[in-house]
Amino acid sequence: MKPTNAIRRLLPIILTLSCFGRTVAQNIVIDTIAQSADTTKHLKYVKISVEEPKQTFFQGFSVAADIVSPIQYTVSGYGGVEAALRVNLLNTYFPVVEAGYAKYDKTDDNTGIRFATAAPFFRVGFDINLLKNKFQENRLFLGARYGLSFYDYDISGPEIVDPVWGGSEPFAYNGISTTSHWMELLASVQVKVWRNFHMGWSIRYKRELSSTKSIYSKPYYIPGYGTTTNKSAWGATYSLIFDLNWGKKQPKNNP
Repeated sequence: MKPTNAIRRLLPIILTLSCFGRTVAQNIVIDTIAQSADTTKHLKYVKISVEEPKQTFFQGFSVAADIVSPIQYTVSGYGGVEAALRVNLLNTYFPVVEAGYAKYDKTDDNTGIRFATAAPFFRVGFDINLLKNKFQENRLFLGARYGLSFYDYDISGPEIVDPVWGGSEPFAYNGISTTSHWMELLASVQVKVWRNFHMGWSIRYKRELSSTKSIYSKPYYIPGYGTTTNKSAWGATYSLIFDLNWGKKQPKNNP
């Protein structure tokens, strides 16, 4: 038998086996896909939820003392002492009470008029921590204050000369009782120095609301506010701050 004839006879058998093998392979693939789909139907998906840590509402107190006012009084003749108590709520909201005692005793070199007062003052308000990470040691505040002072002042100067009739009268009035109100907007920064100690400064825009009117004069200086030569005033504080972390707790993850 010639080789060519043998190949021709074997060719149908080879094609038949090839088709059979292809069919078997396709069936295996189809069965595998079907089994995979059936297995997927019976899979159970477990949802994992990650909750944000919850903060304790009350985070403690902090006390602060301003060091600018005493230095200012030493070098300029006006200033005083000032302290603050701040409550920490959620490391975000900080109600504040401020109190101090201020003095002013100066004589204007041009007019010769002397103004003197010494009295306490009070402020109440709040600060808001603007930083996204509330639990870091440094803070950036935006806040507001309402200020109040009850005080007496003395004013005196050169004698007043009558331009028509002549003669002169003394210009000196003591113990003029006054009450003043004002508002403040402030921005402040606190930076950790060591453990619970911080240092911070604030810049304050102040606007007088009202003062008791007097027939003698307008008060030139308001304790806790500053001079009244304009309708508004600017001020600054630089404070030493100590945190009293009573009740402060770090956030805990819920189970």
